[in-house]
Amino acid sequence: MTAKQKYLFDLNGYLHIKDVLVADELSNAQLAIDRLLKMPTDKLPLGIGRSDGDDTSFSHAFSADKSLEVLTWHPVTRPIIKELTGGKPRFCRGRLTINTHHNQKLVRMHCAREDCGWQTRRYAVKDRHIYCDDFLCFFYFTDVYPGDGGLVVLPGSHKSEFERPSGIFFQNMEDPNHPLHSALVNVTPRAGDVVILSELTVHGVLIWKPVDRDRRFLTLSYKPQYFTTHLGRRHSLLPDEVWERLSPETQELAQTTSYGHIKSIVSSSLTG
Repeated sequence: MTAKQKYLFDLNGYLHIKDVLVADELSNAQLAIDRLLKMPTDKLPLGIGRSDGDDTSFSHAFSADKSLEVLTWHPVTRPIIKELTGGKPRFCRGRLTINTHHNQKLVRMHCAREDCGWQTRRYAVKDRHIYCDDFLCFFYFTDVYPGDGGLVVLPGSHKSEFERPSGIFFQNMEDPNHPLHSALVNVTPRAGDVVILSELTVHGVLIWKPVDRDRRFLTLSYKPQYFTTHLGRRHSLLPDEVWERLSPETQELAQTTSYGHIKSIVSSSLTG
């Protein structure tokens, strides 16, 4: 991580990195998503699940095409993933979401501390390195503009030492025309941008307002390689059908292993 990235992530609990994907990377991923959307559910690649509720979403969609799979270990996000896991990364899962105006469902503000218990997640800084044992990378494939809706965060909340009082900051979020509290930030990435978010940072999703555009993003989840609630499994959350079509590098990234082990994808990536 650069000094600027460390400062901003430690200050806010998230990073918005612009123009991560070059033109070919972005267009290839966008085309892969278009193909996935047109595909009948019974023709989807094995292990990929489709949900057509308020949003259209695809579980394990990162494995649908190599242009999406390579984003799990992208040259721009790779050094950040390595830093936050202390050089012991594990990719956990990936979901593609297509958010449209038809979705009038608000995702209420939440974080891992509130959902899973304060003792289950950790954020710390030691020897000028950041450790964060549960975080997300959001790759965006369409533009988000101010006022559209989408991701909302409470900057700095990843380091809060107090329980969040019920309802604080978040009154009237159900009303898409009501202004946000000044403490909140509506993150507005463009296609090709990435947002990296600690699961300890309080976050939610506002109703998507545009009627002629959707919000398309891939959510990739990471933890340290030894952090798992599925002991004894080589990979905790990926179906066998998904695992079998992954590249050896992605398989290694998704493996659970001991604290002392150094993965070859880490030792061989000398830059970053």
